[in-house]
Amino acid sequence: MFNKVFTLCVNGGMVSGHTQAVDSAPIKANASMESVVLKVPANSIDNHFKKVEEENQEVKKKNDPASSPAYITAPEHQLRRVKKHQQNLIDNRVGAPGASHEKAQLLSNKTHYNPRDPDARISVKPGKARKLNYHCSMAVDTAEGVISHIQAEFADGRDSQYLPGISMQVQNRLKKNELSMTDLLADTGYSNGFNYNFLEQRKITGWIPAFGMYKPEIEGFPYNKENDEYRCPMDKPLPFKGFYTSLDGSVFRNYWAAPKECKACPLRPTCAPNVHCRKITRTIYDEQYLKAYSRQHSKRGRQMKKLRQSTVESVFGSLTHYYGLREIGVLGKAGAHKVMLMAAIAFNLKKYLKRGGKKPSCAFFKAIIDALHRHLIAFLTNPVNQYQFS
Repeated sequence: MFNKVFTLCVNGGMVSGHTQAVDSAPIKANASMESVVLKVPANSIDNHFKKVEEENQEVKKKNDPASSPAYITAPEHQLRRVKKHQQNLIDNRVGAPGASHEKAQLLSNKTHYNPRDPDARISVKPGKARKLNYHCSMAVDTAEGVISHIQAEFADGRDSQYLPGISMQVQNRLKKNELSMTDLLADTGYSNGFNYNFLEQRKITGWIPAFGMYKPEIEGFPYNKENDEYRCPMDKPLPFKGFYTSLDGSVFRNYWAAPKECKACPLRPTCAPNVHCRKITRTIYDEQYLKAYSRQHSKRGRQMKKLRQSTVESVFGSLTHYYGLREIGVLGKAGAHKVMLMAAIAFNLKKYLKRGGKKPSCAFFKAIIDALHRHLIAFLTNPVNQYQFS
């Protein structure tokens, strides 16, 4: 259905295809923070099942979704990171909004979930209260603001991890309509070395600002590309020593000076005070970051930023206020995706008719209604769907 309406807009001359703006926003799920419970540790699942079987002898209601306790699947290093972050919040309660409230509690998607809607995730925007949300990712054609793609994702994921899938979906949809994408606009949340390289391989110019902590140069340590080494302020080399893979899977290049040279260096107290030698770590996508950084600070880069803000952000505002995306009324990620699709279909169809496009025939609307009916029946009667109606 979405593809049919999008093709209508293409045939009406409303889609250029070459420039797409991508953005995302949290949409409130049909679940409450008050119902969040702890996940079961993986090593005590059997004990938990025995306890539940002894304590809970009541027959569940017929229409209630079958709920099985979720258990912790996050790696140990991520759990340690969560624990450290929560301990910092406990030690510095003054700076945390709402920390003094009697019902305040520390929650994480790694350790908590909502039994009513396990797909909903805890997320928060600056200045807003934390809620159980879904993540709505969307691509908009910059010619006349037609939505070219929309999808639902888990709210605890980063924007950057969804960009490759979104760009491939948009490219395939445009290709079917004999259009091609050459420029992609997004905010800093999509900044990622892998994404820069991915877009470059697909011959797409990514107008995505590099994240704030990125430094194109290290002050006092010029880089020699020919020898693949850095030079310190005392003109000593820091050659390439190998690759390093972090616990999250990111790959970095390591450079460090000879310990004997750092040991006798007069700058060691300020340059490398607590280590044997000075080390420099750079991402393997440093070249792609440099290109993105230069585009970001160019005149056209500033123009592209304004174009993105005036295109996709206004579309999100319309969907939220006028097309029912203020809150998701169904359960599950699949249901949330269908709600977002229907909102995008209505938005594009109204824009097409408002522009003066040829009114679709009754057969066209009948085909859309029949397709909606088939998908709805298939969703509600699917045996693996835990939210089906009886």
